[in-house]
Amino acid sequence: MNKPQTELRHGRVVTPASRGSVAVERGLLENWQVNEMEGGKNFPSLIGGAFPEPYETDDQSVAPPADGQILSGGKTDARDCVNFTDEQMSKKLNMPFSWPLLNVEAGQVFKVQWAYTAPHTTRGYRWLITKDGWDPKQRISRSQLEAKPFFEDFYTQVPYYQHAAELKAKVEHEVTLPKGKKGRHVLVLMWIVANTGNAFYQAFDVDFK
Repeated sequence: MNKPQTELRHGRVVTPASRGSVAVERGLLENWQVNEMEGGKNFPSLIGGAFPEPYETDDQSVAPPADGQILSGGKTDARDCVNFTDEQMSKKLNMPFSWPLLNVEAGQVFKVQWAYTAPHTTRGYRWLITKDGWDPKQRISRSQLEAKPFFEDFYTQVPYYQHAAELKAKVEHEVTLPKGKKGRHVLVLMWIVANTGNAFYQAFDVDFK
């Protein structure tokens, strides 16, 4: 049974196409499910608890997503399909499939646009990318990602509850992609919420020309 439209909440990237968007186009997910790919905000840490300084007054993180479930924010229901490899998706769809690639260049500005149905008090946004030599035949794990985010865009006001009106979710934001990358990679974008223990996860398949 589908959730009624009134229950849509939280947020997702609407452009460019994320893995969630592709899953919606394929009839595997509905938009509300992509809006709710939320998991612990301390990622890539394995443990929840206090958000790192100087933001330790933010609500504590719940447990971050496990390896292999990162791209869905740890969701293991139908949303697990966004973690699938090409082979797993091919079996799911009973036809040859590979995740569509967004053509990008190393060092370029990459712009995203969000649609929010519940724009929470926002700490910021964190971007991660796969390592050189990562294996597309394996689900995304911490060992497949660069150890550190390549970009973070955080509000600095603390504590959040004294600045809630200022800590607004951004409809549009942009990031400079890493230099020196070639070929196929996966980008992981986290929208990190100050007043809950979660972040919302979105993933993009790109091809560095």
